[in-house]
Amino acid sequence: MKTGSKAGRIISIGTAVPKYLMSQDTILKFMQKEYQDPTASRKLNVLFHQSAINSRHSAVPDFSDTDERMLFPLTHELPMVSERIDVYKQQSLPLAVRAVENSFKNLQTSIAEFGITHLITVTCTGIYAPGLDIELLQALNLPADTFHTSLNFLGCNAAFPALRIADSLVKSQSDAHILIVCLELCTLHFQPKSNSDNLLSNTIFGDGAAAVIMVSETMAMEHKLKGFSLTGFYPIFLKRGKELMGWNITSINFEMILAAGVPEFLGEELEQLMIEVSEKLNLTIDTIDHWAVHPGGKKILDTVQHGLQLTNNELRHSYEVLYKYGNMSSPTILFVLNEIFKSNPKSGETVFAMGFGPGISIETASIVCHGFV
Repeated sequence: MKTGSKAGRIISIGTAVPKYLMSQDTILKFMQKEYQDPTASRKLNVLFHQSAINSRHSAVPDFSDTDERMLFPLTHELPMVSERIDVYKQQSLPLAVRAVENSFKNLQTSIAEFGITHLITVTCTGIYAPGLDIELLQALNLPADTFHTSLNFLGCNAAFPALRIADSLVKSQSDAHILIVCLELCTLHFQPKSNSDNLLSNTIFGDGAAAVIMVSETMAMEHKLKGFSLTGFYPIFLKRGKELMGWNITSINFEMILAAGVPEFLGEELEQLMIEVSEKLNLTIDTIDHWAVHPGGKKILDTVQHGLQLTNNELRHSYEVLYKYGNMSSPTILFVLNEIFKSNPKSGETVFAMGFGPGISIETASIVCHGFV
């Protein structure tokens, strides 16, 4: 084992979404039938058409305009949480494997040839043991002594602590090959509840997975591997607003708490946040070349854009991911980073990543691009 490295470098990001693709209009029709409530239908209609989302993916076909159902029967009976987790068990592994395979396609190598020494899985929409980390160890035929751990119930910004753990690992073990897999099947937790939290959640959340391959800066330089070098992290716990975002586990589902006031609340923190980011990460707005902001919803992106006086172009990757996929919780920021990665940024350019999660917590990271043309 080699020790000592100055930073971790993301050398590939692979993404995957379930095969069931539905437009927002199609999902809206499904939900209006399930709610069977004219008042809720009117509210959903407004929310959907203000969402800036074109389509979302689901692990189940139920939200389509056919009668094909896997989880939500035509009788409108609600599945219990155990039934939803059963579907999660069936659908999560194949999706995770596809994301991993796509990450290795980018490197034009196989998992066996490259080798993985550490595996970190992230999810908040399904939990069981042995869990997704063990399933992936077996499915990918990883060595029995592969380090593995799982981060659960950290919400939409959970990719950040996973990246931070991976960064710490490569700093202590420069020959580490780390695989991070973030996977969420948010749509499994649909329920036609008419409070504002559920109406908003049902408007924006979709399913997806992303896989990240990280090595040490030393190894990346030796093998001339381009990528994103992680130069710093700054997490902030706001000590207020914890009632605005979270999960409740009920007998029916994992019930999302997402208050409509979240964007305004976050907007109040942006000025102080950037002051602290400047001090902690040595980044200012005018030195940031690329922005990767978690697209928790259109209002959140609009709030960041207006609060920091950014242009539409600077958050284009976040808006694009929201438009194509909705908010997929933890993998979403990796979809945004992947869009920046694919845009072939110039070496030396900076990326500032920011995500929001229960607590309320704000996670940030500074990145420098290396090896790009």
